Amino acid sequence: MHDSLLERATPKADVTKEERHCRAVHRENMGAVLTASLARFVGSIARLSLGPLLPLLSLELAFPAESKPALLSAYSSGYILTQVAGGFFADRYGAPFVLAFTSAASAIVLLSLTSAPGEWGVAWWIRLYASLGLLAGPLFPASSVAVKEGVEPQRRAGAAAVVDAAASAGTCVAALAPAVAAATFGWRFVFITTAVAAFFVAMTSLSLEQAPKQQQQKEQSNLSKSSSKVLLSIPSLSLYLCSSCDNFCKHILNAWLATMFVERYKVSAAEAGVCLATVEAVGVLSRVLCGMRDPLGTKFRWAASSAAFLLQGAFLFLAFNAPNPKYCSLFLTLYALCTGGHSVGFRPRYFETAPHLAGLLSGYGNTIASMASAMGPVVIGMLLGSKEGEDAESDDDDDDERCSWDTHQ
Repeated sequence: MHDSLLERATPKADVTKEERHCRAVHRENMGAVLTASLARFVGSIARLSLGPLLPLLSLELAFPAESKPALLSAYSSGYILTQVAGGFFADRYGAPFVLAFTSAASAIVLLSLTSAPGEWGVAWWIRLYASLGLLAGPLFPASSVAVKEGVEPQRRAGAAAVVDAAASAGTCVAALAPAVAAATFGWRFVFITTAVAAFFVAMTSLSLEQAPKQQQQKEQSNLSKSSSKVLLSIPSLSLYLCSSCDNFCKHILNAWLATMFVERYKVSAAEAGVCLATVEAVGVLSRVLCGMRDPLGTKFRWAASSAAFLLQGAFLFLAFNAPNPKYCSLFLTLYALCTGGHSVGFRPRYFETAPHLAGLLSGYGNTIASMASAMGPVVIGMLLGSKEGEDAESDDDDDDERCSWDTHQ
């Protein structure tokens, strides 16, 4: 009698243990994703809030006009330099340590911006923003390692998509909120609030230090192995190429789409801004939904990204040759919808190609992609400038021909 009762009770105890384990794993997954998402969200705001605040800063601190380009590019100059090192340290010491250090140090720099005397001049602001970029460089590779360490393999694609969406959300917030907050509370309030958020990210990252890491000991032992073969292998080079192409197209659209709408279709800047926001929102939604589903698994990553790139190229061609703004917006929305293919395509390959080198691989990939994104708007500007010059020369030739014809008449 008692034995039968014990036998019936045993499965219930097993189920309870399984439920507890599942809940612990779920909490660990959520903690890693939320921390990496917050880090990327705050990092995007810290990076991009300078643009909306620059008119107020120039008025109050008397920044000369010729120094503004250097100030706006200071962050990017530092950002490119530390991504590989950040990935190396994230692989060796864990993502929580890197996220906590970079977030806390960034908060100190942001507070330094609020207390820097005006007589120090714009040179100090350029140095501080370059330092901020140096500190923020490890965020992307560390977030990849955080997803790899704290999320189950079958859920990593969705987790990475959520983290990327958080960075895009930070971009949208940085475009609107700083100017409104500065007009109400002053520009120092924006930097102080961002610094407090960065300190919160640092404390949250330290709390992850006690969380169990999946297969951490096994992967740490693999760090001593040669990484050059992995980093220079065909899959890794393909990953760098995909990241560069994706960043190149994205930053070209961000830099030139509004100008194209205003100059070609004669629409207002507000309408162009609505189109940009719509394209960004559709892209974020597509990435998150596809990443959360991840129907293809690891076998068809390259096929998914290849199909997405081909469709994106076709829709961009149709958008740039559209006869009116409505068709252009439609094709750009379809282009953004295809970005979800990358969430189940090349993006998860950062922590699937070589899990023990996820940070270093992410660092190399994002460094090359950042260079491509910086070159994209410049290259397109040069091409557009030469095209406008040719058009102007042809117009001048036509005018000369008309003048000569009138003279002969």
